[in-house]
Order: sequence, then C-alpha cells, then structure tokens
Amino acid sequence: HACAQMSLFPCGIGVSLGIAIASVMKKHGGDLDVPEYVLAPEDVEQEVARFHGAQRRARDQLRQVRDQIPGGTPGEIAAFIDTHLLMMDDRSLTEAVVSVIREQRINAEAALRRQRDALVAVFEQMDDPYLKTRKDDVQHVVARILRILLKSERQLPSRTEDASEPTAIVADDVTPADIILLAQQNVAAFITEYGGPLSHTAILARSLGIPAIVGLRDARRLLREAELVIVDGEAGHVLADPDKGALDFYLAKQER
Repeated sequence: HACAQMSLFPCGIGVSLGIAIASVMKKHGGDLDVPEYVLAPEDVEQEVARFHGAQRRARDQLRQVRDQIPGGTPGEIAAFIDTHLLMMDDRSLTEAVVSVIREQRINAEAALRRQRDALVAVFEQMDDPYLKTRKDDVQHVVARILRILLKSERQLPSRTEDASEPTAIVADDVTPADIILLAQQNVAAFITEYGGPLSHTAILARSLGIPAIVGLRDARRLLREAELVIVDGEAGHVLADPDKGALDFYLAKQER
C-alpha cells in the first residue's frame, strides 16, 4: 500500500541483499569521446611509448587501491584488483594495441578502442554466463587506460570526514576498484545502469555486504541528486522520495 503512494522506478537486478535508506550521489562517467587520427611515420614509436606510459600509470593506480584494502578483508577482494592488473599486461590487449598503432598508424586511444571492441565481441559469443560477463572487466580496464590517455581521469565523489548521512551511489557502472574505495567511505548502496549478477562488481558488493542493484536503466536521469531513496537489494527496487508509511515499513524490514 505504501509503495503505491510514492515513485517506484522500473526494477533492476538485485545483486546484494539488504535495505539502504540514503541520499543519492551521482557519479558521472559515461562513454568517452575517443578521437581517431593518422600518425606521421616518425611519430609512431612515440605513440607506442605514450600507450605504455598510460598502462604504467593505470597499473600504479590499481596497486594503490589494492594497498588501501584494510587488513582482515576477505582475500577475494584483492583478487578482483589482481585480475584487472593481469588483464592490463595480457598480450591480447598490450601487444595487439601496439600492433594496431604501428601497422595502421593511428593514435593510441583509437587503437585501444578497436581492440576493446574486438575482445568484447569475443566474450559476447561465449555460452558460459560467467565468462560472458568478463567483458565488463575488459571495459573497466580499457576505460581506466583511456581516461589517462585522454587526461580525463574520473573523480569519485568525495565525502568529508564528518559526513554522517548515508549515500547511495548512482552511476552508469562501478568498477571493483571504485567499490573498494567507496566502501571505505561508508557508502550505503550502489545503483548502476549496466552490469549483471555475475559481474565482479556484483560479487564484490555481496562480499562487502553493501546493498546493490544493477541494470537499472536511466537511473541517473530519473533520480535527483541528494534525493532520499530506499534501495532494496533483494527485490531490485529503488523507491524515491518515500512517505512516512514507506519509511516505517522499510526501517522494520531493514531491522529484520
């Protein structure tokens, strides 16, 4: 009855149990605008070096995240970061991109985007649901390197030390590295427009006990910054601007 009195958004996929009552904080990401241009022959090796430099910086960023994981945290959490580190050094990514830069004489961003699309297409053809979802990891790894090449590295929302209001992060997608950093800021829930229940992001949210919903299309458009929402990670529901009846109902469910 209470649900009928408030705004109930289309269902996403609940991937981590629990109830969160929190204020929306949008994390802006979205598709990167990747230019493509032809290189002069004498600039090719310099472009290869630029790509390797971006790889090194991306690797350093992930290692810093791994170093921030608190002691006593389950081992699989660090393993998600290690998976992305391994992917960054995989020949199907590194050597293939360098070959495209050299053979087609195009810039590193464009070469990386082309190889990403080729790898994602391979994963999408797989029958195994878990392996198919690994395309998300390819996209996360490539996006990190692309942002460095484009000098548009994404900034996570920051919280002040005395911030006490629970926050629900709303984003197009959230990487495992994002979750590890945001979990240390006591984020109450995650809502993403993309992803599935077998993504590393979903598995990590479950491991950390943070309510999460994925695949909720148009969430960033429909939800307002700082709006109060109830996130039901079991049902896959987000209830916006709840009335007192709904709050009481979900506070009781949260306590149970």
